[in-house]
Amino acid sequence: MTKFVLVILTLSLFSNTTIYSFDGEDDNELVVPLVTGAKLLPVYLVHFNNQSQDHSQRYIKKLESVLRFDLNENGMTKVVETSADLESLANRSKFTDTESAAKWKNYHVNYVISVDVSDKSVHAQVVSMQGDWAKNTSAITITGEEGFDRRQMHQIADKIHQVLFGKEGIAQTKILYTLKKQIPGKKEWSSDVWEADYDGGNPRQVLTNAGYCVTPQYAPPASGKRPGNFFYVSYKTGQPKIYLASLKGGPSQRLTLLRGNQLMPTLSHQRDKVAFISDVTGNPDLFVQRFSPDQGAIGKPWQIFSAHLSTQGTPTFSPDGKQIAFVSNKDGSPRIYVMDVPKEGTKIKDVKPTLITKFRRGCTAPAWSPDGRKIAYCARMNGVRQIYVYDLNTRKELQLTQGGLNKENPAWAPNSLHIIYNTTNDESSNLYLTNLNHPKAKKITAGAGSKHFPSWEPR
Repeated sequence: MTKFVLVILTLSLFSNTTIYSFDGEDDNELVVPLVTGAKLLPVYLVHFNNQSQDHSQRYIKKLESVLRFDLNENGMTKVVETSADLESLANRSKFTDTESAAKWKNYHVNYVISVDVSDKSVHAQVVSMQGDWAKNTSAITITGEEGFDRRQMHQIADKIHQVLFGKEGIAQTKILYTLKKQIPGKKEWSSDVWEADYDGGNPRQVLTNAGYCVTPQYAPPASGKRPGNFFYVSYKTGQPKIYLASLKGGPSQRLTLLRGNQLMPTLSHQRDKVAFISDVTGNPDLFVQRFSPDQGAIGKPWQIFSAHLSTQGTPTFSPDGKQIAFVSNKDGSPRIYVMDVPKEGTKIKDVKPTLITKFRRGCTAPAWSPDGRKIAYCARMNGVRQIYVYDLNTRKELQLTQGGLNKENPAWAPNSLHIIYNTTNDESSNLYLTNLNHPKAKKITAGAGSKHFPSWEPR
């Protein structure tokens, strides 16, 4: 029988980030590598035209690198490598004559993006080399404060994305995660909740003196709003308990007063139900708590799934809130199951979850995509934990990541194209960004400490 240990029974200050540890699984099952066939649109970013007296050329280069990253990692475009020939062509082109357009096409450039910087503002122009048109983005303010101006570059990137594809990009979104460090002079560890831009920039600690924290999750906001709250789990009382906190600071609110361990909270997109794992009945099982953004928890939580001598973990709601995916080892090795969210009072024996990861064992951390079409998760392949994507339409399990580092805890961007995950190195785990159109991962964090449990800001 597959050996397993659930984190909610064993997690200590020295634990890793996996939900289960196990051995004996079959690593020889068929795997379909992820191949999307999507072609990235080639664009050229002209070196910023710095007309400012207030900002040095070195500073402007920093801002340019932010926009270049956004354009390379948006999953839709690829920036053609800078060259002296192309810079010279950009400087003398009016972008309106047929001869210039033909030259750009020879370099396989579909769009040219130029950016003008003044003392107080930045604006971009996007020129089509195929459709003979040019569009300007509205000017945005810059101040010389690097953190603020980085966010302004993300705004420019999203404006360009809107021009090219008719919808906003994800450059202005943020991520939550935990930062685990050894306490100086002690054999103890801290784990605090941090928030950063989607590219890892502008990191800031959002909780202080909250105990050892794990699995932060944004609370989905009202339509048209940005998240203001998040759930997390803390061991400050000795046992793991679920709390709700504001991104602006202030005291946290305990979700439920249940006995025992409570972990892995996730709020439905309708903001009316919180699913979590609890062993209050003696076994780590799946529970649901009615919830209101104004009132908090409503009534008592109820158990929605349990199986004899099995362990459940990591629930995730479908976007419509009608289904839930979770981990269970009820049939041996941990795998991913999907079921309808049962009504309160439904008997456990009448709940019949459906197995979806039929070709993978040792599965953990399912995450339902915002478009409802896919579920990301991790599983072991040839001794290494990789990120997979299950397509709910084709019913295929596709491998997204490669390489030797163990990967865990995938989280979707609002566009259902990008995924962020953490590695599980012993000394310094980091966060990586990838997308279905261009699966080559990009490390977005660095520095001391281990970064775990990413959560992507929903819309």
